[in-house]
Amino acid sequence: MKNVTYKTSTATLAQVAESAGVSRQTAGRILGGKEHKHKPDTVDRVKQIADQLGYRPNLLAKSVVAGKTYSIGVLVPRANCDSFFADIQTGIQDALINTDWAPIVLQTSENADERSCIRQLVERRVDGILLIPHENQVDSNHFSEIIERRIPVVTINARLRNIEPVDFVGTDEFKGGTCAAEHLLSISKRWKFGIVQSSGPSENLSQRAAGFIRTLETAGKKIRELTLSTWTLEENLQPMIQFLGKSNAPNAVFCITDIYAAQIYKAAEQLGLRIPEDLAVVGYADLDFAPYLSPSLTTLRQNGNRIGQTAVKRLLHQIQNGTSKPKEKLLPPELMERHSVK
Repeated sequence: MKNVTYKTSTATLAQVAESAGVSRQTAGRILGGKEHKHKPDTVDRVKQIADQLGYRPNLLAKSVVAGKTYSIGVLVPRANCDSFFADIQTGIQDALINTDWAPIVLQTSENADERSCIRQLVERRVDGILLIPHENQVDSNHFSEIIERRIPVVTINARLRNIEPVDFVGTDEFKGGTCAAEHLLSISKRWKFGIVQSSGPSENLSQRAAGFIRTLETAGKKIRELTLSTWTLEENLQPMIQFLGKSNAPNAVFCITDIYAAQIYKAAEQLGLRIPEDLAVVGYADLDFAPYLSPSLTTLRQNGNRIGQTAVKRLLHQIQNGTSKPKEKLLPPELMERHSVK
């Protein structure tokens, strides 16, 4: 290996190859992502020299040769700006930071908005798309252009409906509901169990409820259910007070989202019920406010960062190796034990 001098201008591939004592073709393969064809010590040497010389690949020239734009579209629902979705976007960026691909992030709200964003990404010839659909989306037909054009796509957190299956990365919501039930059962099998769930079309929320109910039914337990059609405290408070105020009311409740859990806290306060002494509460999502409720909320945390990184890896695999049979990857949520259960 020749002596290396640091340079202020952009080094060329030929300079990297000469300094590393390899051919230009070898250096190009290693720095182009085909390092598996060479010995580890050669790969390390070439990468070290490239870093020292400040070598940066000419992506414009590379894109012409490879027939790629080295851009990835990321569609994110505008309404979902909580920490979970922020973690997903951070994971996407973390996974792309050391690759040649750059994200083009577009926020969407309604179907027409999504159609416009899809059109933009198709016109820009993105190499692939990471898509976070709206959970309450009933019709996914406007995504058909992506499928018809065979653009690699991975959906995150929510599946597309009424359309050809594509790769999916998300949370094992059923497992999350199961975990909530198992945690409550591990504390006391003599509790009267309840669930606060939603009547909305979200598959994720339905799976959380299904996992909780199935686990308790298998254990021979009766479940008291409260189903709500709205998210506001003003509309939910009275039904929750009635739910907790009955003679056979539950004293251990699973809320399929931390939003409902925070509202249950308010209903319990109105009834003079103490948490966790009189009422145990488990939430889901570990939203930013969960640790700051009084008492702090025991809840399930989704690993948004890992979900984002996993989705990127799957998408890049499609881009580099061609699409294959759609695959699903479900990541288990983590139980965050705090002080709303004892």
